[in-house]
Amino acid sequence: MTNGEKRHDRRVTYPCEVECTGAGANPLNPRISDLSSSGAFIDSMMAVPVGTRFAVRFVLPSGPIQLNAEVVHSMEHFGMGVRFVDVTPEQHNLLEEVVQAHD
Repeated sequence: MTNGEKRHDRRVTYPCEVECTGAGANPLNPRISDLSSSGAFIDSMMAVPVGTRFAVRFVLPSGPIQLNAEVVHSMEHFGMGVRFVDVTPEQHNLLEEVVQAHD
């Protein structure tokens, strides 16, 4: 991990549409650009404040997945980094399968 790098898990390019629901989660045409087993970067013109929690729903090769997310990095007109919270072991395994498939 480089100086200033906060990611612990390997991220892969995984562009897909994402639905965000919950308090303050109304980004315009959001898309995931990269994904790890612990989080993602959501491209969006509208970002929400750090600490905001909301649900995300997107499609993995195995099917749809819904997770809770918390914003850890926010850049207006660019997007936001989120970490997944309250992830079940099954959800973690599904996410890890995607990361491993991009090796």
